[in-house]
Amino acid sequence: MKKLLLGLMVSVALVACNKSGDSAATVTPDQIKANLVKQVPGLTKVDQVNPTKISGLYEVVVGRKIFYVSTDGKFAVFGNMVDLGTKQSVTEQRMQEIAKVDFSQLPLDLAVKQVIGDGSRKIAVFTDPDCPYCKMFEKQVVPQLKDVTVYSFLFPLPIHPNAASDSKKIWCSKDRVATWAAWMQKDTPLPTDVSCDTSGLDKIMKIGTDVVQVDGTPTMVLENGTILPGMLPADQLNAKLDEISGKAPAASAPVASAAQ
Repeated sequence: MKKLLLGLMVSVALVACNKSGDSAATVTPDQIKANLVKQVPGLTKVDQVNPTKISGLYEVVVGRKIFYVSTDGKFAVFGNMVDLGTKQSVTEQRMQEIAKVDFSQLPLDLAVKQVIGDGSRKIAVFTDPDCPYCKMFEKQVVPQLKDVTVYSFLFPLPIHPNAASDSKKIWCSKDRVATWAAWMQKDTPLPTDVSCDTSGLDKIMKIGTDVVQVDGTPTMVLENGTILPGMLPADQLNAKLDEISGKAPAASAPVASAAQ
């Protein structure tokens, strides 16, 4: 909802820009960045403003989100740009390009580590111990994964009032892997001790917020840096792991609906 409201505010702000000016005037990318940051409450940074193949239209990148703005800075367009020749979504392709992180930046030593099979493939999951979809992932998806090491990062969300304390209970347990698996798969009561050093959880929250830009849980990061928000069925996730390991051809970006 916050993302939607922000998008609407951006749209209104852009329509208001240069209202009394020449309709043919062109605003530079730097001016568009400055106008957005100045006029939209809560928006502190615009990462990129790039020309597109469509005359009169710029691409605007904010975090992992993309929208478009006219070159005069008056109008914003939200949705997918589709190349009718290739039948592919240009927007989806660009979002796949920007929705990547350096896997080596992740503090794997702070994760709950589960090795399945030979563990040769790697996946990181930012997860909330009280998130129902995260528990579904642990119960239904993880047992069906093949030859993968799963690094689970405890990322409690504010919408779950007990998640922060539950994360500390897991963190402070004598065997994090066993405690995590029992809690997520069987709802086994957690230990109560939270007296250990929990600064590692703060580090996870920071990298999840600043680097991965986690909006919800579970959020997965593949070894090639691809970010996958939400839960995927086991067959689809195994297919993606096969793809990045070279065992399957890369899938083309789907054409998404132009009206969202």
